[in-house]
Amino acid sequence: MIQAEPERTTVDTLIAGSLVIERSENRIKTFLESDESNSVIIERIGPRTAKCPLGSRDSAAISAHVNGRELKLKIGSGRLLERSYRVVAEFDGRCVSLRPKDTESTTYLNGRPHAIEKEFGEFTACTDGTIDVFWALPKKVLHTTVEPPVPTVEELLVGYGLSTAFGTGALSLTTIVMGFVASAMPG
Repeated sequence: MIQAEPERTTVDTLIAGSLVIERSENRIKTFLESDESNSVIIERIGPRTAKCPLGSRDSAAISAHVNGRELKLKIGSGRLLERSYRVVAEFDGRCVSLRPKDTESTTYLNGRPHAIEKEFGEFTACTDGTIDVFWALPKKVLHTTVEPPVPTVEELLVGYGLSTAFGTGALSLTTIVMGFVASAMPG
């Protein structure tokens, strides 16, 4: 069977220049346009079982690496509850995570999903294969300005890779329930 060439999309990270996203049926690779040797690869090694872009949300069916080093993933099942769409990635003693913000966007955090004070920014997957980003801005809290963390190149590559592999956003239980109620109401 002949494997098709991966689809390539270039996005501007606004922090480290242009980033390339290569997508195929079972593999995502992200790297800076200026340095392909620094990359993140997320690959489905098991059967297609989910409707996410990579085709699986089963951690055992996914292999992931940052510059050849293991990237450990804890992937939520993506069923019903918004929190089940969370993805946690660990490498070199660091932890980053994606947490759905609304139906389209996902918050990218420097830490576990509850570390809201460590927000890098938000990712939104677009239909053309690109990922839009809105980096967090400084916030005033009790007369103090809190500066958001700035992702390293590896953290950038991981965030874009995870967003591409597993999609962004999720419906909250409240939204689902309200949809059922609205559809049951006459007129």
